[in-house]
Amino acid sequence: MSWPTTPDGQRYLFEGIIEMPVSPETGAAMLLLRPQGGMGVGIPAIAQGDPGVHAELDTAINFTALEPGDATPDSASFTLITPPTTSTPGKWKLNLALHKGEKGDNGETVWDPTDLSGTPVAGQIPAVTSAGTGFELVAQKIPEAFYPGTINNTPSGNPNYTLAQISIPARPYARRVRAGGFTVVTGEAADVRVNLLARLNGESGGNIIGRCVGIAQTERLPMDPGKPIESGTASDSYNQIAANASATVYIRCERQAGTSTYTTSASSSQFWAEVLPL
Repeated sequence: MSWPTTPDGQRYLFEGIIEMPVSPETGAAMLLLRPQGGMGVGIPAIAQGDPGVHAELDTAINFTALEPGDATPDSASFTLITPPTTSTPGKWKLNLALHKGEKGDNGETVWDPTDLSGTPVAGQIPAVTSAGTGFELVAQKIPEAFYPGTINNTPSGNPNYTLAQISIPARPYARRVRAGGFTVVTGEAADVRVNLLARLNGESGGNIIGRCVGIAQTERLPMDPGKPIESGTASDSYNQIAANASATVYIRCERQAGTSTYTTSASSSQFWAEVLPL
């Protein structure tokens, strides 16, 4: 049974009893209604409406972070951003204001090398990974200088001779080598001309990483570092040592002209190799 209405259907018709308590302390009155001329048993208190559509919430929250000492109270409310229709849902946005937490006590961070590597090695340093998302332990790249253990005198009768060898130990990164130094060549005839060279990893055919072009007979030969600009030297790896590889630099005097030989003295010679990380 449903509630009867007025002929125009705009109002419900009812009859009933109103009970008003004598003592105001109860704080409530009772209103008992029933259809006109009917009995108040099994009657719905509210009429069934037409089916509606669901409501939607905007996933983006209008959030306000309040400082701990802000007197503004925490709050939450909804704002209608899309009104509902008989066929489409309405959409509401949540407005939320909450206080930040109070600042806590400072903590202590202890960073152990094993946090980055299971097998840390002395001298390694933290570095950002190639992906840029974390850290790893890598060898610290440093420039180094190396010197020969001994320098030899060049005896007479040798058109080419190795004055010194410079040993360079392996490192876990690629490096570029620059060699320098000087010696005094004493030619045994006026037509002899000698170059002072530093060769990498090959006593007679290694790549040239330092050179002084001689003139004739007796002269001081100061060797400048760097590779010669000529055929076969264009590669960037020409004067490099690969990662995890050792190397040897050979300091040589090599005759370029003449048929006579020459001599050099260790006391008037000095050589070095500079190794730069890449």
